[in-house]
Amino acid sequence: MSWLTEPDSEWDSPDNPPDYPEDEPKSRLKLVALIFGGWLVVSLVVLGILLAVGGHHGSSHDQQAGSGPAAVTSTPAQSAAASGPALPSGWTRRAADRQTDCAAHSYGQVKAFFAGTPCTSVQRVLATTDTGGRSVVIASNIVTFDTADQAQRYLKLVNTDGTGNISDLLREGVSYPGGPRQLPDSAFASRADGNRVLVAEAGYASGSSNGQDPALDSIAAQAIR
Repeated sequence: MSWLTEPDSEWDSPDNPPDYPEDEPKSRLKLVALIFGGWLVVSLVVLGILLAVGGHHGSSHDQQAGSGPAAVTSTPAQSAAASGPALPSGWTRRAADRQTDCAAHSYGQVKAFFAGTPCTSVQRVLATTDTGGRSVVIASNIVTFDTADQAQRYLKLVNTDGTGNISDLLREGVSYPGGPRQLPDSAFASRADGNRVLVAEAGYASGSSNGQDPALDSIAAQAIR
């Protein structure tokens, strides 16, 4: 039989099966694998973005709440009102802080003393109470030294008129509703307790004050008990 009339007979014989592309199934598998791999990569990227956004909002909330290390350092007016020693009954704590550089928070000869004899710390409290129908403002501080000898030398200096003192919180700009801008003429009390020195001043928040007023003297003495 002529190959011209039946051109496909030779190729269709059992010894010569049709030549179908054998790589087609493999190509399809590769395509499916590529699609699946691409979907997996995109999913991981989206998941990472969602986690990053969620973490960012959490950090922002912590900083706004002031709980993280990025919180702004408190000024004396922002210090926790609960710091410092307990107050007598009927007193109100208006502000309090704790410092370690006494020279930076004092004036007069007292400042020079601290420059040569640094303190360990100073706790300052601003409080109010009432007596005889008048409001009294009390500024007190507790200075701690390394030794009792240093405390005694400081006590002698601060008890001398005109030598200066630790700056009270009003002097450094702390205020409270209805309070004076500065400490009025006041009664003074002080004592040493080992390596600590306690000092307090008390004056009327408004009107005239007298450092010899028995009521103010009694309040100043209560502040250092």
